[in-house]
Amino acid sequence: MMLDEPYRWADAVSNRREYVEDQLTGGSPVVGLGYKDGTLLLTMGRVQQKIYEIYDRIGMASLGHPTDIEKLRQSAVDLASVVGFNYSDADVTLQQIVHFGLGPAVKTSFDEVYRSPFIVRILLAELDAQDGAATFYTVDYDGAFQKSVGFAVLGGNAEADKAMQGRLDDLDWEKLSLAKAMDAALISWAAGRWMGEQTEIPEDEAELEKALAEADLPGILKAELESLVVEAAVFDRGVPGKCKYRQLTDKELASALKPYRAAQ
Repeated sequence: MMLDEPYRWADAVSNRREYVEDQLTGGSPVVGLGYKDGTLLLTMGRVQQKIYEIYDRIGMASLGHPTDIEKLRQSAVDLASVVGFNYSDADVTLQQIVHFGLGPAVKTSFDEVYRSPFIVRILLAELDAQDGAATFYTVDYDGAFQKSVGFAVLGGNAEADKAMQGRLDDLDWEKLSLAKAMDAALISWAAGRWMGEQTEIPEDEAELEKALAEADLPGILKAELESLVVEAAVFDRGVPGKCKYRQLTDKELASALKPYRAAQ
């Protein structure tokens, strides 16, 4: 039995990691960014929806296999609904969903080598959490999760993550308008897209940053918008009622994308 042979188990896990990372490389990145009136989630794709409302102030964006995304989305919705029904809306938190729901479920699937792993990376956002106006968690394909405040990104690989973060690190996100948050998120997306498509990535960090600085990110956006559409939603604290989720209107999207469609 493989479970009785630690070395074979370790090899199997290593192979699974390599396989999943290969499947995710080149996937369309997702960006979560706080702004002065709420929280923005943004990605690009063709037809498959990738941004969802999980609960009143909690949302999810992801990249990976559509079936795996849907399984985890439903799991998150079910957990939030049960807690909200049995206790109260205030008891439904992003920390609870990640720590007791998605994280353990994804890790179990990855560690049990006789089961198919989830081919997915997930970004979750919560508006007005106790410890920050815009709180994010990322959940990786192996169940590892990380919390951040202000922004979070997911690309097809670790290098894409770093490239995207570098475009957002210096932002004073609490003062951003939605329009400026949209533009920053689009440029961050383009950085992740560019990095995910590189066949050879410089090992030296300075060389990598130089190559990224020379990349035509607006040009990448113009090219990608010929075949992809932007999917974006916000949790807007100005929306009346408990549910703060709304998808951006065509007018809002057109205004944000105008600089990248000028030549069309």
